[in-house]
Amino acid sequence: MFFVLLCANITVQAKSLALSFDDGLNPAFNVQAEQINAQILKHLHDQQIKSIVFPSLIKIGDYQGKQLIQAWGQSSHLIGNHSALHQNLNKENVSAKDYIKSIEQADTVLKTLPNYTRIYRYPFLKEGNNAEKRDAVYQWLAQHQYRIGGVSIDASDWFYNQKYLDYAKQQDQDKLDRLKQAYIAHLLHRADYYDQLAQLTINPSPQHVLLLHVNAINAAFLKDVITAFQQRGWTFISAADALQDPLYTQHSQNIPAGESVIWSIAKTKGLEHLRYPAEDAPYEIDNLKQHGLQ
Repeated sequence: MFFVLLCANITVQAKSLALSFDDGLNPAFNVQAEQINAQILKHLHDQQIKSIVFPSLIKIGDYQGKQLIQAWGQSSHLIGNHSALHQNLNKENVSAKDYIKSIEQADTVLKTLPNYTRIYRYPFLKEGNNAEKRDAVYQWLAQHQYRIGGVSIDASDWFYNQKYLDYAKQQDQDKLDRLKQAYIAHLLHRADYYDQLAQLTINPSPQHVLLLHVNAINAAFLKDVITAFQQRGWTFISAADALQDPLYTQHSQNIPAGESVIWSIAKTKGLEHLRYPAEDAPYEIDNLKQHGLQ
C-alpha cells in the first residue's frame, strides 16, 4: 500500500545516479581480489563513469590492499575514507572517541593516494545510537574539513554477492543467470523506491548516489546493471558531481541515526511504514523465489 501511495504522488522527472563502492578487498585473503578490482574498473572505464571508492583498512588488509585502491585514484576515481576498523557506531560498545580514532588512522594511510578526498562514509550507514555520539562525530568531521559520503539509494549487493559466490563455486550457470536477473531487479526496485520516496519528501529528486561494494558480483554483472538502469531512463553522473548536491550536507535528526539520507529525512518527517533497518538480507528472500532461487 505504501508503494502505491508513493506512485500516486510522484511526477516524472529526469533521474541522475552516481555509483559508489565500499570496503575494498584484501589480496592476502581473496586470491581473486586483483581480478575483481580490475574488472570493476574496466566496466566503469568502458561506460565512462567516474565513481568513488570508500576503503576500510580492515577490509583491504591495512597496507596489503592499498595498491588496489591506488588503481582507483590512478583511473581518476575519487578515494574516500571508510575508517580503519569498519565499526558500527550504533553499537553500545563503540565509543565516539574510539570511532574517531579509527577515522584518523585510515586518513593517515589513505591520504597519500592519488585523488584522495576528505569524504567519509559511515560503515553500515550507522551514525550513532544516541545524540551524544552522533553529534560528536559530526562535529569532528566538520572541524577536520570532512564531508559525509551519504547515500540516497541503499541496497543489499553484499547479500547477492554471497549467493553469487555460492553458485560460482557450484559452477551452476543456470543459477548464476537467474541471479543476475534477480540482482538487477533488486537494484532497480530499490532505486525506484528511494527516488519515489525522495519526490514525496524533498521534491524534486536529488542527484542520487547508489551504495555498492567492491565484490565479485559487481565484477561480473556491473555492465549489465548499468545498461539496465540506462534502459529505465537513468543518467549516470560522476560521484564528484552527485555529492555536491546539498542533500548530502544534511545530518540525521533521528536516533538511531543513519540509513539512506532519503530514508532519514522521511523518518524525521514522520512517514509511516518505513522498515528498519532500511535494507537487510531477509527482505530479499521473496525476490530470490520469484527468480526460481532459494
